[in-house]
Amino acid sequence: MTPPAGRERGFRLVALGDSITVGVGDTVGPDAVHGPGWAAHLATVLGAETFTNLATEGARSRDVVGTQLDAALALRPHLATVLVGGNDVLRSDFDARHTLADLHRSVGELCRAGTDVVLVLLPVIGLFELGPRLVRRVMRRRVAAINAAVEEVAGSAPGRVVVVDAARAIAPAGHRAWHVDRVHPSAAGHRLLTLSAAMVLADLDARYAVTTNIPVDGSTSATASAVGQATARARIDALAARLPGAPDPPSVWQRLAWLVKAGLPWCLRRGRDFLPGLLRAVVHDLRAEQAFTPGGMVTSLADSGLDPRRRIGGG
Repeated sequence: MTPPAGRERGFRLVALGDSITVGVGDTVGPDAVHGPGWAAHLATVLGAETFTNLATEGARSRDVVGTQLDAALALRPHLATVLVGGNDVLRSDFDARHTLADLHRSVGELCRAGTDVVLVLLPVIGLFELGPRLVRRVMRRRVAAINAAVEEVAGSAPGRVVVVDAARAIAPAGHRAWHVDRVHPSAAGHRLLTLSAAMVLADLDARYAVTTNIPVDGSTSATASAVGQATARARIDALAARLPGAPDPPSVWQRLAWLVKAGLPWCLRRGRDFLPGLLRAVVHDLRAEQAFTPGGMVTSLADSGLDPRRRIGGG
């Protein structure tokens, strides 16, 4: 069945963002007509006539607004995906307010051009969940600051914007949701993120609904809730059938080989910039805790001057 989105003449989908949208962590075969990555698979599921992936590895929010945005607008897409922030939280000059401003401009201009937008909430970065408690806390706060920015932009955008929670989307795969680097989604994680985005879009507009009138056995005594769950499951199964095949997860030896060949060099390159800022953030967090008194402000988000309980744009 041709998806409704695909029946729209010249339906165009454009992806903006970083290495996750590039498709790092994903593996595909010849049946992946648009290449690797969750956004490419979304184009397949929706039956997009054209798909352009403008995402680049290492991109920050300033790269999206500075270079990718103009290219996206020139393509006049019907739908755009924006997933960014992961590289911002890994930098020593991290400031969530910069990401907020960049997202406001990017999403605002896309919406004013008549483009629907999919925004994605970041999951916690699995690599840092393996670290000490203080490191985990700093990184979680940074991710929370980015996600607060995403939610704020979505709530004030001058057009149609949907938000996909990446953490919730990939959770069903458990530890297999992560690529061996524990920074990017695995092939399974990318596909689960695609399914979540497709479901949210289908609820937004029938144009994106790729399945309709899915039969549910009405002869049983199932409750309305159970029927709803069965319908949702049927919709997901129908969407999953459109996805390109996923490979088997890598073996332990393949993971070790990747760690030696690519993982450790990446950590060394990134560490020169990231570790000094991370250490400052940890010290900042400790000092804020020591200075805390009941009834006072708890602590600002690491390197951002923002408390996680306050709106980012609230001054």
